[in-house]
Amino acid sequence: MENRTHQRQYTSTRGHTGATSRLALAAPPFAAHRISTNTLCLRDARKFTSDVIHRWNLNPVREDAVQIASELVANAVRHGKRRTPLPDGSPPVVWLALTRRPHSLLCVVYDPSQRRPRLTPPAPLAEDHRGLPIVEALSEGWGWKPSGATGKAVWARLALPPAAAGMKP
Repeated sequence: MENRTHQRQYTSTRGHTGATSRLALAAPPFAAHRISTNTLCLRDARKFTSDVIHRWNLNPVREDAVQIASELVANAVRHGKRRTPLPDGSPPVVWLALTRRPHSLLCVVYDPSQRRPRLTPPAPLAEDHRGLPIVEALSEGWGWKPSGATGKAVWARLALPPAAAGMKP
């Protein structure tokens, strides 16, 4: 399956090439939340992200991080959720994870589908196809990669301002 990485182009990339190879989420600090598949899923994702950002003292990027997480979760729940159990019989699950890197915040959403995300420009008055353009506009880069036998992880990296990058969570 094809891996895709979308990165904004800056005059200085500060060594942010090969982002898909650096998706190991075990680096502290790390927080993950299982997303319910009911009508409260976006509210829960926003609250979780906002709480983690506040706890990690990253308030300057809170609004962008909450919006990015919300868009990725909305896509996962709408397009990536399987309606049938996984091959092992377990119910499909969507996860939202945040990890802080030295100069960035990484937001990752796992869903049990292997359907790749598509960056499609929305029609001027359309209500659909706005999620990934929003993620692309707010993030330093985004991409996806297969995860496990039946799913994928879609990620976005948000640059931290210098003051927040130097702070300990």
